[in-house]
Amino acid sequence: MASRSLFPDDEGGSFGSKRKPVEGDLDITPMIDVTFLLLIFFMVSSTMQGKPDLDMPVAEHAIGVDALGAGVITIFAPMSIAESPRIVLGDVQGEDGELADIPGYVEEKVKSGIRKFVLKAEGDVPHGIVEEAAKAIKSVNGTELYMGVGDRPQN
Repeated sequence: MASRSLFPDDEGGSFGSKRKPVEGDLDITPMIDVTFLLLIFFMVSSTMQGKPDLDMPVAEHAIGVDALGAGVITIFAPMSIAESPRIVLGDVQGEDGELADIPGYVEEKVKSGIRKFVLKAEGDVPHGIVEEAAKAIKSVNGTELYMGVGDRPQN
């Protein structure tokens, strides 16, 4: 008696025979297109932070000063020991400067009628730099110096 296959000849033959794998090329072009579209989507939809956050010392006792009517000088802590602190002539955003540029900036503001100056410095800025910046501000006659501090934490 001859054995019969459960499958017709065009659907796989007998149980003992193996199918040959179908060779084919994988087209990854659509995958690359989708990847680039996702990249562009996230680049366009992400938001950039306008002002970097300052790590300011916390105030124990303070009276607020209107920063809109005052000149502001911001000092950022150095990223490493080899670097010097970054001084910005403005409220976080503004022109980068050096300690020697502060009196000229203050004189320009005084000529425009601004006499109050807020000195903001991150907590990791060396005290000597803050002191030198404060002296540079006070070297111009008729100025009032205020130190920028963070809000007191709520209990």
